[in-house]
Amino acid sequence: MTLHPPPAPHAPDGAWPHDDAGTETMLAVAHARFGGPEAWSLHEAPIPLPGPDQVLIRVLSAGFGHWDVLEREGRLPGATTPPVRPRIGGAEGAGTVVEVGARVQRLREGDRVCGLAPPGDPRHGFHAQFALVDADRAWRIPARLPLPHAAALPVDGGLAMHAVDVVLGLGTGDTLVLLGASGGIGHMALQFARQRGTRVLAVASGPDGVALAERLGADMAIDGRRHDLAAALRIFAPQGPTAALLTAHDAGIARTVVAALRPGGRVAWPHGVTPPPRRADVAATGFGAHAGAASVHAACRAIDRGPFHLHVGTRLPLARIAEAGRALAGHHLGRIVLDVP
Repeated sequence: MTLHPPPAPHAPDGAWPHDDAGTETMLAVAHARFGGPEAWSLHEAPIPLPGPDQVLIRVLSAGFGHWDVLEREGRLPGATTPPVRPRIGGAEGAGTVVEVGARVQRLREGDRVCGLAPPGDPRHGFHAQFALVDADRAWRIPARLPLPHAAALPVDGGLAMHAVDVVLGLGTGDTLVLLGASGGIGHMALQFARQRGTRVLAVASGPDGVALAERLGADMAIDGRRHDLAAALRIFAPQGPTAALLTAHDAGIARTVVAALRPGGRVAWPHGVTPPPRRADVAATGFGAHAGAASVHAACRAIDRGPFHLHVGTRLPLARIAEAGRALAGHHLGRIVLDVP
């Protein structure tokens, strides 16, 4: 299903707030109620104006993730009542800075940036031709990263770096078991860990996921649903791996991984993944979506050092966002990106 724009919203109900917007308009995908894919529609909305510490971005590509579906369905934390006006989604994206606030010094017009918008903001999401973000939530795109791929960096790239650097503190001599290695967080964490000299056993999804993990530098890669994980663990780390990162939920695999960790090891998982079984001699840490924002800059530096590949498994026009939702629900590798006209 491809979305087509309805007539522009009009008074008297004030479908869009204009207190911080100019008179020019943009196209955006928004939802005016909670529901399924039919709740998304194209709208004409006013282009917002940046405040003193904000930047306005002409969006060229936007990331698409499970959080976009949760927001549309009203299942994000704090979303207890339907939106009172059309709500533009899209927590992350990439494009060109077209206007900066009076106090912004780090960025300037013309910079290629990726950025994060607050989830649930009714005007400023990246599923639109323009997005408004705080200047400290916009980062120059690494030179080796294509702009459409950079659109999918801020959320999962930040979380991957946070897990590798802050939570697990991986380095040379570590052995990491990575569950969900062909997914958004997982395939980036694999590369960040390898850059630090960590050996990685990648547990991926499907033969294509195994092939991707191998291309990205995994020391060993297996299909978690087809191969014997316990045997692979004995071969990979006979004394037990030192760390595990669980970016996908599989209760059986999680039990096997935690049981195999050597005493004093550590295990981490992002919120949304069911916590694994606890062991008294293993440090266990869950981390939330907000933690990754502080690590995006470090992710950009690591990408600049390279080599690095952000895998976009599906790329669609913004108007085909419902199709992106179906792709997300099925078997897919890496990330999904929407091109913004």
